[in-house]
Amino acid sequence: MKKKMACLIALMLTASMMLGGCSGSTIDYTAEAVSVDGVSIPLAELNFYLRYQQVEMQSMYATYFGDDFMNQDLTGTGSVYGETVRDSVLEMLEEFYVIEAHADELGVSLDEDDESAIAEAVETFLAANDSDTLSLMSADEETVTHVLELLRLQVKVYNYLATTIDTEVDEEEAAQKCITYVSYSTAGTTDDDGNTVDLTDEELDEIRTELETIRDEAEESGDLSTAAEDHELSAVTTTYGSSDETLDENLKAAADELSDGEFADIVEGDGYYYLVYMESTYDEDATQTEIESILEEREQEAYSDWLDALVEEAEIVVNDSVIEKLNFERIFTEKTEEETVEDDAEAATDETVEDDAEESTEEEAAAEEAETEESEE
Repeated sequence: MKKKMACLIALMLTASMMLGGCSGSTIDYTAEAVSVDGVSIPLAELNFYLRYQQVEMQSMYATYFGDDFMNQDLTGTGSVYGETVRDSVLEMLEEFYVIEAHADELGVSLDEDDESAIAEAVETFLAANDSDTLSLMSADEETVTHVLELLRLQVKVYNYLATTIDTEVDEEEAAQKCITYVSYSTAGTTDDDGNTVDLTDEELDEIRTELETIRDEAEESGDLSTAAEDHELSAVTTTYGSSDETLDENLKAAADELSDGEFADIVEGDGYYYLVYMESTYDEDATQTEIESILEEREQEAYSDWLDALVEEAEIVVNDSVIEKLNFERIFTEKTEEETVEDDAEAATDETVEDDAEESTEEEAAAEEAETEESEE
């Protein structure tokens, strides 16, 4: 979230949009989409930010769901995905307006560098796109400028609140261990009627024996991954700490008893038998990553606590009938470098043709004038 402004400005400095469907729009983008404590948010800002999100999503989602993914119910809620995105963008704008109204209470505001970067991004973006695209994105100078100002202010508020957190992290809370383990399912088989058939004690003993064989081979070779592959199984290397909730509890308990370079006895977990090897009881890199994660959580909590309280107190009135006018009939994508080059080449060709035509007309006029002079003589 806090990197959104930087990413959006960077994209705008090179962005040239393409759109599908008919050109032109009859929507009144000056209409009020929502008001926050009496301050009106125009539909133009919602539409612009929404279309930019649409552009960013197009390359990711179209590959899997087709170009018209915005008109599909991807989440199974009964609403097309575009409406879900629209509601999310609206909520973000509401929050941005709340931030704008209260940022000065934190002593946060935009400076000359912010305004200069925004102005450059706006100018470049408007110049890079044709009038039809800008119209359908409701991307005039005022709209684009204010949306970028809101985004930049949000980042600055987040960064300020991030400086207010406790940066001390308990070593025991953050410490990470690294293990490699092999799992073997004990869930049983399924009969012709779809019923689960539990494994017999003999079959379970065979699984345990095979894992013990893998352990013996790994101890001899020093390579648990290869030993597991020789038995058509896979070894997984992962890190974990005291707060980990993803690993099987029995697996974790057995690993916690190990020293570096030790194997545990075969562990009976929930639906699996495990072979566990302790790579390191203290993984420095993973521990540092966990410390950073803890600090990021504290930053997000400080920001959310401040903002959520203000949003809850704010009077927010949404004009549903206005918002519902934003549909997803058109597809917005970012032009590829090749398409941009082709457009530039085509424009250059058109300009050359016009210049040649002008020169040809001038030559013809000169020739006619010369003929007239000769005739008079």
